[in-house]
Amino acid sequence: MLALGIVGFSGSGKTTLLTRVIEVLSARGVRIGAVKHAHHGFEPDVKGKDSDRMRRAGAVQTLVFSAERWALFTEQNPPLAPTIPALVAVLDPRRIDLVLIEGLRSADYPKIEVHRPSLGHPLLAQTDPRVIAVATDDLDALRGLGLGCPLLDLNDPQKVADFVGSLGQKGGFKMSENTTSQASSKAQFEELRGKFEERLGQLSKQIDELSERFQKGATDAKASVEADLHKLKAEHQAEYEQFQKLQKVAEESWGMLQKRLDTIATEMRSVVGQAVGQAASALGIAHSEQTDATAQSQAAEPAAPAAPSAPDAGTDSAPSAKQ
Repeated sequence: MLALGIVGFSGSGKTTLLTRVIEVLSARGVRIGAVKHAHHGFEPDVKGKDSDRMRRAGAVQTLVFSAERWALFTEQNPPLAPTIPALVAVLDPRRIDLVLIEGLRSADYPKIEVHRPSLGHPLLAQTDPRVIAVATDDLDALRGLGLGCPLLDLNDPQKVADFVGSLGQKGGFKMSENTTSQASSKAQFEELRGKFEERLGQLSKQIDELSERFQKGATDAKASVEADLHKLKAEHQAEYEQFQKLQKVAEESWGMLQKRLDTIATEMRSVVGQAVGQAASALGIAHSEQTDATAQSQAAEPAAPAAPSAPDAGTDSAPSAKQ
């Protein structure tokens, strides 16, 4: 497994170059492992998540995984900066062809320097023999310095990727001493990977066939359900329209009935009024005739004799003795 650094001062464009080179090499089938140096403490997890709580509770190593990826958090207590070989040893050589490291410009490992003369920073290649190439945005400014290493166009990541790829073809910089064992293990792994990918392809084909059958069945079922729903909707729509018609007829009939009842009530009030008037008139005539008859009867009867007057209080009522 090869390891190569991309170094330079802040603002020189290390990360931009590194990501673009990774894109180019990955497109060419090179399996890349990336190592990033942070100059200060950092939190790799989301605060409050289960893995973060486990780590803060005291777990020395916390492994978080899913079907897509996994991550291993290791706590350094007390803080201790690991060496390049120790960091690379954490990576799986069966899965990686090349390790690209950003940072650690003073560490003892081969590196490509990213340098922009306009920033005014010193040129590391002049004092560090481990710089094997310089990527710059001003080739003319560095050509006459006699650096003794290739100059690469910083704005042409394809050329930088070509240079990195040539190192792999030449054998590059081995981080493991047992290269023969690694080559044998890699060959075995490639063989196993080939068989696995073949089997995976078969399973993928079967899954595709099952998926296609399922989708066809689901499509047919969906069409059948939609047809039934459409039929039910049509039936209920017809019933609803019939109900609306009946409701309209009922409302019209009720309106006509209400009007008829109002007319009958008006007519009845008129008839009753007339009857009451006629009855009142008839009663008035009968009373007059009875009064006249009573008066005539009283006139026909003889007058009663008048009662004798009572004697005065001062007059003797008895005859005198002389009489």
